[in-house]
Amino acid sequence: MDWEFEAEVFQWRGPAPYFFVATPAHVDDFLHAHLGELTYGWGGIPAQVRIGDTEVTTSLMPKDGVYLVPLKVALRRSEGIDDGDDVRVRLQVGPQNVGGPSEGAGMTTFVIDAQVAIDLAAGGATIPAEHSLTAPTLLRSQALALVYESVHRGEIDEGAGRQILDDIRGLGIRFLGDRSLEDHAWRLAAKLNWPDIYQVEYIVLTQLQADALVTADDKLAAAARAFVKTATPADILRP
Repeated sequence: MDWEFEAEVFQWRGPAPYFFVATPAHVDDFLHAHLGELTYGWGGIPAQVRIGDTEVTTSLMPKDGVYLVPLKVALRRSEGIDDGDDVRVRLQVGPQNVGGPSEGAGMTTFVIDAQVAIDLAAGGATIPAEHSLTAPTLLRSQALALVYESVHRGEIDEGAGRQILDDIRGLGIRFLGDRSLEDHAWRLAAKLNWPDIYQVEYIVLTQLQADALVTADDKLAAAARAFVKTATPADILRP
């Protein structure tokens, strides 16, 4: 299903990205009536959102009985959107918006995992200006542990390890880890019956904030494709 409607942008200091529009009554009625067909399982609904010339993937979020459309940084930046603006929104929901590897076209924001961050840093990668990186805050500890283990095993020396960590900081990764992310990760991990919640945070953050997930973990990538688009490190480096 798809709709077009006018809405006012508002700011809510709940889960990042903080800027939203509310779905109108007729859209909200449809979403609630078909929730079982559309939801990930924790209430979020995968969607495509277009404003102006910019289209992104996102997840509609339930709040106080109404579904909100998050406006990602990439969308707001491209279209010059700010709090209080009136915008025309094209919204699409349905199974066609979920799963399948991404071709990388038009993507701006990538969620990356710790090993991808290490590989980008060690390879001296330069991130194109039109792309941005984000990750759960836990990436910091995971990357630190992985680099330390490489030093401890004698694969690299301490100086090289510390340089990689410095270069990860230079990638400009935006780290996120608010209560909403934790809550959604908990629900999805329970739905999937996974033994831990760490990897699920990457999937949920992609749903809420990014266009695609880039992971070096083949198992995580395979599981993630049921919920989000995935991409490769080459997609990140491609202008």
